[in-house]
Amino acid sequence: MKATYVDFAATAPLRPQVRATIQAFLAEEWGNASSLHGHGHRARMALEEAREQISRLLGVKVEEIIFTSGATEANNLALLGWMRQQPEGSHLIVSAVEHPSVWEAAEALTYEGYRMDLAPVDRHGRLDLERLSTLIRPETSLLSVMAVNNEVGTIQPIAEVAALPRTFKLHVDAVQSNWVGWPDLEGIDMLSLSAHKLGGPVGSGCLFLRQGLRLQPLLLGGSQEDHRRAGTSNVLSAVALAQAMQVSHQQRAEECQLLIALRQALEEGLRKLEGAHLLAVDGQRSPHVSSWYFDGVTAESLLVLLDLEGISASSGSACSSHSLEPSRVLLAMGLSPQQSRGLIRFSLGFSSTLQDVERILEVMPRLVAQVRRKAIPSVAG
Repeated sequence: MKATYVDFAATAPLRPQVRATIQAFLAEEWGNASSLHGHGHRARMALEEAREQISRLLGVKVEEIIFTSGATEANNLALLGWMRQQPEGSHLIVSAVEHPSVWEAAEALTYEGYRMDLAPVDRHGRLDLERLSTLIRPETSLLSVMAVNNEVGTIQPIAEVAALPRTFKLHVDAVQSNWVGWPDLEGIDMLSLSAHKLGGPVGSGCLFLRQGLRLQPLLLGGSQEDHRRAGTSNVLSAVALAQAMQVSHQQRAEECQLLIALRQALEEGLRKLEGAHLLAVDGQRSPHVSSWYFDGVTAESLLVLLDLEGISASSGSACSSHSLEPSRVLLAMGLSPQQSRGLIRFSLGFSSTLQDVERILEVMPRLVAQVRRKAIPSVAG
């Protein structure tokens, strides 16, 4: 049985170009970028070349790129690193549909004496700008809004948010924006990216930090990353991230057209199922995400059956997929707890094919009916 992978929003397979870059680097380099000998110098050169490549792609300055272990660390560094420098009682706003790495960091700050508000969204998961503006106070120090929602694919109005009259700093989680393009950084103070959503390796990311801003480091013990992130530089991860971003940028337009066509075929087929509901259907969505709930169907039961058929999908954020709680994103969009427990996300990517879509459409009517009959086979382990 051929595997059908439709969980690109969770992670993407390595792009061939990135794999080749990693293999070549591993064969030739192993120095510590902080060492003064030749091996260290070559490692430092590779690290800074990767930083320069990323800065060119984003249109920012080289010194504005901080390498991290991924988007979770980048998001934590942005929120915790900025807010912990502000006076106690300072205020931050995060959208109600943020990734757990933003939401939980913001929640943790409330236990440290900071104040938080959630910016509401409409039924498509799109930020309500009018209601957001009413939350902004003189003591608001930070606003964090994701560029593309990871569970339903909604594209947020980042340019309009950046244009709001403000004294606060704006952080954007742009991890899922690979197929719609990274936001224009005008008005953005911090932006998080991750390699493994782009076809790079897990454990590699970066934070754009506008020049002139300083963050309180999360990691101590070294002067790496201009004293902003201690620890031996992971040169391989930086090189792989730069390569993944470069390939994604070069192939974005072509891949986007492919994904639009595949998603249209998928959604036309799934709409024929009785009790099928497409989420964020009238909103502006990234072309790689198609999220649904099906009347009388729990996500966990359906995902088990899909997996037995060799189809890898998900129930939303991979960082909270093992939770039995309803999707916080769907609750914020106005769905009931029961509906929110049924979220099924099909997320496509650069290696997706029409055969993948046809396979999903072939099995879904049978599997949905099976779940509704509660005829779920036991699975060992």
